[in-house]
Amino acid sequence: YFKVLNKKNLKLLVLTNFHKKYLINLGFKGNKIFVLPNHLNIENKTTNSISENYIVYAGRISKEKGVQELIESFLKANTSISELKIIGSGPILEELQIKYDSDKVSFLGEVSNEEVLNIISQSRGAVTATKLFEGQPTLLCEASALGVTSVFPDTGGIKEFFPKDYQYSFIQGNYEDLITKIKMLENVKTTREQGLKNRIFLKDLLKHNNLEEFFEKDFNNLGQYD
Repeated sequence: YFKVLNKKNLKLLVLTNFHKKYLINLGFKGNKIFVLPNHLNIENKTTNSISENYIVYAGRISKEKGVQELIESFLKANTSISELKIIGSGPILEELQIKYDSDKVSFLGEVSNEEVLNIISQSRGAVTATKLFEGQPTLLCEASALGVTSVFPDTGGIKEFFPKDYQYSFIQGNYEDLITKIKMLENVKTTREQGLKNRIFLKDLLKHNNLEEFFEKDFNNLGQYD
């Protein structure tokens, strides 16, 4: 598979600079790898109202996504935030439902994309404790498009989708740090301000013009590789 990808005239598109560097470290030539995140239409998204006192995780309910660690960190944080809503399904969903039978944690199962966005739009923040590198994080990008602040591990290329010096990321695997960042979501004013900054940043990063310009000027005009 690597031999196929490394063919001289085959161009590779990746979602983050982290992914590009990762491939270069594996022996791929950097001049054939191009970073192009997926476009997201942000113009028609409503902005966050923080009308409800909960935080939300949406995605696969599995060990590698760190859902159990997220739940435990939220409960240990003992914040004024009333609830952690968990959306999605996966191999450890039933196990977690039994283990964390609490008014502070609700499992919503699979719901429509429209309902997911509605839940996120009213929340204090979107949270994930993924143990993976991830590519372009769907949950977090959707949250930013809605003007919602996200808490996430500083791993892989996730931070490339957020403004510089972002204060709500935590050290991956350091759940005391995660607890601290969850507590930061208690402050409605700063959380709302950060959410709007995220929206502005992502709107510029993922605008459709970037996609068009890339294929018209950069990608299609490239010649043979050395």
